[in-house]
Amino acid sequence: MKFLLSFLTLIPYLIIGQNYTSYFTGNTTDIATSPSGGLCLMGGATEDDNAMKWFLQRANGGDVLVLRTTGSNGYNSYLYSGLGVTVNSVETIVFNNVSASTEPYIIQKIQQAETIWFAGGDQWSYISYWRNTPVENAINQAISQRNIVIGGTSAGMAIQGKYYFSAQNGSVTSSTALPNPFSNLVTVDSTHFIENYFLKNTITDTHFDNPIEKAG
Repeated sequence: MKFLLSFLTLIPYLIIGQNYTSYFTGNTTDIATSPSGGLCLMGGATEDDNAMKWFLQRANGGDVLVLRTTGSNGYNSYLYSGLGVTVNSVETIVFNNVSASTEPYIIQKIQQAETIWFAGGDQWSYISYWRNTPVENAINQAISQRNIVIGGTSAGMAIQGKYYFSAQNGSVTSSTALPNPFSNLVTVDSTHFIENYFLKNTITDTHFDNPIEKAG
């Protein structure tokens, strides 16, 4: 069961479902623009404002969708009004479990988005929740058929190459991986996932400051 708190069109609202939580800011009426495509990748920590402005401008006034498996609505006001780029709406959807990847509401939102941003966190959560699901299919169709803009930071960047460090068995540091590349912590995967033409021959991962945490 979902609970909706809605006041006025441009007032943020919250949807809480068993499988996901949605935070919405902006115009509730969907508009379809022609996004300019593109890829925005960040290594984690603080976002670069100029890069994020470029990311938003490529949406051409459309709808921004933030997907994540932890956290809340930290991107909403930043992307909607903090950078001076006009967009129709910003919605953050937090996946609470793998079942969210079959939710019709989420699939519809992916199909309506002009940009998708993958937040930081644990890349294995993204992979284990989304791979071989309707969410993966919807994301790839949005990229290939509608030329949407995509981007991500930290774990949200790490999942985007054809070859990607999955963190299935946890994080690994250079001091462990370099002398023993066959360690069970070095989980580089190439199972079909996000289809980024520009990253088809690329291995993606990110570096971070705290060695006891996964990327994000």
